[in-house]
Amino acid sequence: MDGVMPLAAALYMSSAASLTVGFLAMTVWLVRRGSTAYGWFGLAAVAFGAATLAEPVFYAADSIETFVRALRWQIVFLVVFLASFTWFLKEYTGVRQNWLGYLILGVLAGLLVLNFLSPYTLLYAEITGLRPISLPWGPDIVFAEGSAPGYWPLINLPGLLIVVLFMMGVRRLWRSGERRRAVTISLAFIPFAVAFWVVDPLMEMGLLDAPYVSSFAYLAMILVVAYELAADVAGAAELSDEVKEGERRWRALLDNVELFVTEVNDEGRITYVNPYFARVSGWTPAEIVGRSFAEIVPRGGRADLAVISDGSDAMEESAPRDRSFLTQSGELREALWASVSLMDSGGRRIGALSVGSDVTDRLQAETARDRAIEELQEFKRQLEDENLFLRQELETTHGFADIVGESDALVYVLHRVEQVAATDTTVLIEGETGVGKELVARAIHRRSLRATRPFITVDCGALPANLIESELFGHEKGSFTGAMGLRKGRFELAHGGTIFLDEIGELPPDLQVKLLRVLETGEFSRVGASRSQTVDARVIAATNRHLEAEVEAGRLREDLFYRVHVYPITVPPLRERPEDIPLLVHHFVRRLSGHLGKEIDTVPGPTMRRLTEYGWPGNVRELQNVLERSVILSDGSALGLPPGFGAARAASPGPIQTDLNVPLDTLEREHIRNVLASTEWKIEGENGAAGRLGLKPSTLRSRMKKHGIRRES
Repeated sequence: MDGVMPLAAALYMSSAASLTVGFLAMTVWLVRRGSTAYGWFGLAAVAFGAATLAEPVFYAADSIETFVRALRWQIVFLVVFLASFTWFLKEYTGVRQNWLGYLILGVLAGLLVLNFLSPYTLLYAEITGLRPISLPWGPDIVFAEGSAPGYWPLINLPGLLIVVLFMMGVRRLWRSGERRRAVTISLAFIPFAVAFWVVDPLMEMGLLDAPYVSSFAYLAMILVVAYELAADVAGAAELSDEVKEGERRWRALLDNVELFVTEVNDEGRITYVNPYFARVSGWTPAEIVGRSFAEIVPRGGRADLAVISDGSDAMEESAPRDRSFLTQSGELREALWASVSLMDSGGRRIGALSVGSDVTDRLQAETARDRAIEELQEFKRQLEDENLFLRQELETTHGFADIVGESDALVYVLHRVEQVAATDTTVLIEGETGVGKELVARAIHRRSLRATRPFITVDCGALPANLIESELFGHEKGSFTGAMGLRKGRFELAHGGTIFLDEIGELPPDLQVKLLRVLETGEFSRVGASRSQTVDARVIAATNRHLEAEVEAGRLREDLFYRVHVYPITVPPLRERPEDIPLLVHHFVRRLSGHLGKEIDTVPGPTMRRLTEYGWPGNVRELQNVLERSVILSDGSALGLPPGFGAARAASPGPIQTDLNVPLDTLEREHIRNVLASTEWKIEGENGAAGRLGLKPSTLRSRMKKHGIRRES
């Protein structure tokens, strides 16, 4: 082996160069998925590098078996090289004749089979021995002596077919104007052709001695092609920068023009809306992107914007067409649209770009010319009422976006939400103040079929008794002092959507009758109106009271109780799901830090432990308030708690009195407190206090609230 070291070193360097170029080309292919030519070229270069590694082995062989084994594997890698190079030529030059490529692959596959069936490889019918060959630049090498097989012309057939493919590819490049590429690939092909059809055949016929110089000739071809591909990558990078700059300018124009601009993919789903469309429609880009325009087109209305979901000719450029769509608030907007198809580099349709002008006001004016002045004023008042309500809703949106937690109790609540969301069943949400009953109601609405319609909230406990009827059902002009105009009630604004009645137990008795009528028949009358009207709104109620006790006390109608108590959901207090507290803490700290301009990213272990062990009588609302105060007072990146946090609210009560003069309420309070202490304040489930007392969990919570029983920190 020492005798062939100079030649072996040269071959190893040639192999290393081929392998390096091959792996680089395959890396480019992996990054640029559409560039299959790079993948085939990379595979060809790697295969050729592997074939070159076999050559020093059979030059230094000490037996015919060693020579045959090394030569056989070199032929395998050369077949892979020729097959990969064939498909590289097809992809790089754009030749469309697939039959020629498949013919070359078929012949190569046959030769590969012959290579393994023949005892002396594809190139020899018989090997009689190994003869030494002297090299002018170094030690001797060995090469086989023997006879050629009878199918010798078949061995050279792939090379002839590759020449035909090459000439077709160069001709196509030249005719298409890519003459530089045609010249480059021709120069690269010359050493390949000389080595494959001149040098190698002369050696195999015994007219030239080893070593094969084709290894270095092929390397020259690989390096030339690699240079051309590198130039393509550099050119593509420059073009990509130009495209990005053009796209940036184009996006800047679309973002600032007062026209609707939308982009959809080939499935009809929205991929882009400009700020003007988002502002007018009420949808944020995050809410609308990924949805189909069919979801915001009115039922029974006109076709979709630049409709492409049906695969018809709507992808073609179109003249301006009048099409309507619904805003997030349910308002119908009319627009005049023009659409143009978007194509990829292969000429395939990938979507459509639509530009529209808002003509809602013009069409409304044309339609309204024949209407009476009173109808116009009514329409104006309606829009003002709805816009006022939407502004109020934006100002009172819940402090966080979604329900946070992973405790079993909360997972069960969400399971109950999923069960009932898709129906129109009336839901009663029970739970203490601050547990997030409105958040659960919003979750039901978002998962319902009414999710795109309004969600209207009414705090029954916050409205004065003399105004709550007007708030719920609206009033006519002049129906009472101060009623300067017609006003829609919350039920009317919730038409088609959901109305959330918080603290329903606070409703006065006369309003309970009217609410019961709406729940049973869907009918109501505005204050001062002489006729009834119908409304389609799902009702979700909430209470922090024990409604059964309210019925027993005569403060709540029994028939109303049964009407709202169809599907109760009990939201557990925060103290019963302490495993959710760390998640809530991180959620609020992250949101409050950004809102207050702080950079708090750490909650120390002792701080988290105190937060988890505290009883939180005010539940999530109290936790949020404490954390907001903590973020304001904290300096640095670690959260600290405010002074006095967790101080006892009241002294612990004494032992139960046994005096017969002690009131029953006192005895009940102390008994409940002792049972809770024995169960470590576990209310529900196995060994819970509710089970020991023979009460429902909701009834036990009501009694605890009645007696002011709270878990002390």
